[in-house]
Amino acid sequence: MTSAQLPAKVTVDRLEHGPLERTLDLFCALARRMNLPMTRLQAESVLALGRRKARLHDIGDPRFLEPFTKAMECYGDPDFKAMSAVFVRSVGSRAVVNRLAIEKHLADHPAVLDVPVERPIFVLGFPRTGTTLLQNLLCLDNDRRGLEWWELNHPAPVHPDPVIDRERRMRVAQRDIDTAAIFTPEMHQIHHTTATTVEECWPLFTSTFAVLNFDLAHGNRRFGDWLLDYDMEWPYREYRRQLQLLLSIRPARQLVLKCPEHLWFADSLLKVFPDACIVWTHRDPFDAVASYCSLVTLVRRTLKGKVDPLKVGDHIATRYHQGVQRAMAALDGSDRVFHVRFEDLVKDPIAAVGQIEQHFDLDVTSPDTMRAYLDAPRQDGRGKHVYDAARYGLHADAIHAQFADYISRFGVALNSEDPPDLDPA
Repeated sequence: MTSAQLPAKVTVDRLEHGPLERTLDLFCALARRMNLPMTRLQAESVLALGRRKARLHDIGDPRFLEPFTKAMECYGDPDFKAMSAVFVRSVGSRAVVNRLAIEKHLADHPAVLDVPVERPIFVLGFPRTGTTLLQNLLCLDNDRRGLEWWELNHPAPVHPDPVIDRERRMRVAQRDIDTAAIFTPEMHQIHHTTATTVEECWPLFTSTFAVLNFDLAHGNRRFGDWLLDYDMEWPYREYRRQLQLLLSIRPARQLVLKCPEHLWFADSLLKVFPDACIVWTHRDPFDAVASYCSLVTLVRRTLKGKVDPLKVGDHIATRYHQGVQRAMAALDGSDRVFHVRFEDLVKDPIAAVGQIEQHFDLDVTSPDTMRAYLDAPRQDGRGKHVYDAARYGLHADAIHAQFADYISRFGVALNSEDPPDLDPA
């Protein structure tokens, strides 16, 4: 399907590198032919770079090296452009720097590992199923909080003075957002992010490199296939240590965490957090798959130069189906889960939050506080993210057949009138 055949207001229209990316990729291709360090993805090279940047050596548990090495290997696949090697090397070295900083901080402050992570709330569900809305509403209680981008970006402090530390980490986080916007300017219409917005917690897994987002967003399918067979209990224990670190700096009685990746690994989540309060949102999977395909097109366009939307549609539909199958197997019948249908959330979000709080015996959030949040204008704006499912080879009947057991199990409403986009992702 050509651009001319797409809906006039589709948010992500361009499927290929623009002039800037093509120029940068030519430069990076030349650098790779000259074997310059900036394009080297060998694990030992990236590890050494991270150690030089951090001026630290101890990476802690060496189990980090297996997924780290595997990811670096898979990013060398030929469908990734030369420019992506520079990006991935940067991501990899930052993961090493963060890991080294975390290990140093915990060694210097062993009491951090005594900080309780009590009854964390995990909001699970695919993008555009209300997860962002629910997380933000649940965070309005004074004793609960989510994780902001600046602390997810760099979990360990970089300065002993808390004010200076926060300013420095926020500055780096905002710089990263601004840099990404150069290559993906459409993102602000899909998901508005600042250094202080509450975001998905998957970045904390980069310190183990056991990150499904590398598959889902980047299109590193070979790594995703490998990761889905990897035992995620250890990465979740490392993730818990980081939650303790973050709570030691900004205390709260309860964390409100959100990330669709938890669906694929809910069994490991429950092993590490047996007292978790899990909220699983449900909506017609056709909407969720199509919306997410549009979002990941931005990242894949940058890393691969050209996006085949049909491959994206097949990949995301397959992965989403695997996600619900794995989550149902791990969570079905568990008293640690409360299910929220999207249409009920849209109809009365305040009532939905009240039901969650009642189910888990949580403190009650003031309805007036929630109403004030709901009445405030959104930065990205409802309805700004426009996408075309057919572009990705997605058709409602086929998706409904593929997800039939999930739809039946949770009574998911189909073909209803499309309400406002509460969770643009």
